[in-house]
Amino acid sequence: TSSAMQKIYDLIAQVAGTKTNVLISGDSGTGKELVARAIHDQSERRDSPFVAVNCGAIPENLLESELFGHVKGAFTGAVQNKAGLFEMADEGTLFLDEVGELPQALQVKLLRVIQDKTLRRVGGTSDHRVDVRIVAATNRKLEEEIASGRFRDDLYYRLNVIQIALPPLCDRMEDVPLLMQHFIEKYALEAGKEVHGISDAATERILAYDFPGNVRELENTVERAVALCRDGVIGLETLPPTILDPKKAERRSRLPSEGGNLEEMVNDYERSLLGEALERCGGVKKKAAAFLGISFRSFRYRFEKLGLDDPPSGGEG
Repeated sequence: TSSAMQKIYDLIAQVAGTKTNVLISGDSGTGKELVARAIHDQSERRDSPFVAVNCGAIPENLLESELFGHVKGAFTGAVQNKAGLFEMADEGTLFLDEVGELPQALQVKLLRVIQDKTLRRVGGTSDHRVDVRIVAATNRKLEEEIASGRFRDDLYYRLNVIQIALPPLCDRMEDVPLLMQHFIEKYALEAGKEVHGISDAATERILAYDFPGNVRELENTVERAVALCRDGVIGLETLPPTILDPKKAERRSRLPSEGGNLEEMVNDYERSLLGEALERCGGVKKKAAAFLGISFRSFRYRFEKLGLDDPPSGGEG
């Protein structure tokens, strides 16, 4: 019912009837695949296949074969010809989830398929024509991936003809009560339990939580609550510790809901600590090193390794 989601529904209705490729962006758990399916179900391709693939879940050495197929003898274990997901989705929709995870070599081949509407199976010598609408999704900021050289800009513009940006759940909390009721009915039916509703105290605690895992986290929360519910009404005792304990929720929120690169996150955190220590110590590195309980040599090594700049009034001692 939120205005943000009403705009999404309107956009889905507008783009569904076109042949245009669509890029769905948003945090993990916001429902990107549901939007992709809605586009397919409202399109002229609704009676043809909807094929979904998570580009980050398939090993790189298998992904090309999964997407484009292979011929017998193309590699060890290729005992017969096999059609790929593109051919399986012919005349339908191919949903490329987490498209930002595609290796660059496959980005080039995907671009060729989009441009020429033909593909060549791994190990093959002939081209196969395909008529596929591509709906891609990502929780990454592809503009930043392009700037860092990890994603091709020409592929980005082919995929991002129309973009649908899904808001995080914390930006549309007015939808939470309806979503909760939907999930209560769903999981009570699955469990064969009589669950009539949720207590005011539990509702208040849920609405005070920001749900970094978005709708998926809310759904998991309700599924857990229904499983633990004893008297037909979901109470505080059925909620997970992250919702009951704000400090745990705060600790958890330091890790992005979509995951990330541990080394980069540690480096970013270390940069922030070094920078704050320098600021508190007037830009003097020796004082900052002592403040952090490390040697000046260690401080200088970390400072240079992380590519930090000297503060305007900084100095060694």
